[in-house]
Amino acid sequence: MSTTLAHRGLPPGVTRFEMLRLFEQVARPGFGLSSSAVALVRHYVLKTMDSDYLSGRICAVWTQACRFAEALGLTPRSINSAERELEQAGFIVRNAGINGERAGDRQDGAIVWAAGINLAPLVDRFAEMQAKAEALDIQARAMQQCRAEIRQLGQRIREAGDDDLRERAETVLPDGRTARINSVDRLIAIREALSAMLAAIESVPDPEPRALKTSDAPEENCAPNIQNKKPSRKRNAPERDALERIRPATALSVATDGYRSEVEALGGPTWPNLVEASWRSCGRLGIAQGTWARACQQFGRERAALSVLLIDRNFELPTGHRYRVLSPGRCLAGMTRRAKAASINLAGLFRATEREAQQATRSVEVPPETSLPPELPLGPMTDLTARLMASFEKRVIVEEPHGGTDG
Repeated sequence: MSTTLAHRGLPPGVTRFEMLRLFEQVARPGFGLSSSAVALVRHYVLKTMDSDYLSGRICAVWTQACRFAEALGLTPRSINSAERELEQAGFIVRNAGINGERAGDRQDGAIVWAAGINLAPLVDRFAEMQAKAEALDIQARAMQQCRAEIRQLGQRIREAGDDDLRERAETVLPDGRTARINSVDRLIAIREALSAMLAAIESVPDPEPRALKTSDAPEENCAPNIQNKKPSRKRNAPERDALERIRPATALSVATDGYRSEVEALGGPTWPNLVEASWRSCGRLGIAQGTWARACQQFGRERAALSVLLIDRNFELPTGHRYRVLSPGRCLAGMTRRAKAASINLAGLFRATEREAQQATRSVEVPPETSLPPELPLGPMTDLTARLMASFEKRVIVEEPHGGTDG
């Protein structure tokens, strides 16, 4: 059975890739869709044309499910499940021909009829997805602010030096971490409980106030503080963290367009915004929250954010590329395991990617009429980075126990 289901079109100035970026932003956190369903919609959009999104047109694809499965590295059964999931969520309409066959006809650049997957519901729900994205952004900002306040309260509790207070705080927030808490109400409750405990301990007067060290001598005549011992000539300067030399704006220079848009929506390039953008990207990339939490614990939040940024870049490599990250979750898990053995140089991986991106920017000009997403530049340094990430992913596959995954 074929269909001529038309749609109302996208708003003026909105491209299909902007619609796709918006869908990927809200699909998992806003509608609970799986990573397979999100990846399938991306493939749908890539199979369409810009003219299919004009008002009154038919926007559909009729590629067989087995072809989609081959392109995405999935089974036809997984594709059918993802299509059923999208249909139940109201983003597509499925209507195949006899014996499930798919077909269609395009004349003069416009689809006349199609028996397969119709994307009219996805196009017509653009305004709804925008509202969902704004609601998620407000929620994310509130959660980010609440997490920051909880971290500050935790630091003040630790500085108080009260073991009993610290134990009570740990019962309210085990391990002192909020990364896995995705409820605003729960975060507010934790913040209020910690604030009340801290206020109670700070309101108790000090039984033995310590006297301040003062002097009757005028300040201008005070003797200087002279060291009695000769300082050692051999001083080992503390080793600086290489990540400190990487600024958030510099990190964004190698990020994908989708990742940069996420950071801009959060308010611009800062490390807290990069951490938040990477956490959101985990949902889009199919990285489990447990894998993200382990990376934060092993690397620190900033390094974990930079790792996801680089993984997202390699995930955007063309389908079939030998260094394309097929499983972002396994790749991040592999990087975490390598970090435990001190055999990963995250700053070096970033610098290699940055140099290649700068060379590509100076030497390659993309025609303005090109509408497809830009392919990531390849070269000796990027090739090295991609091979290392591919090795992280393969190492996890080899080291995993049978039947278990990390992401």
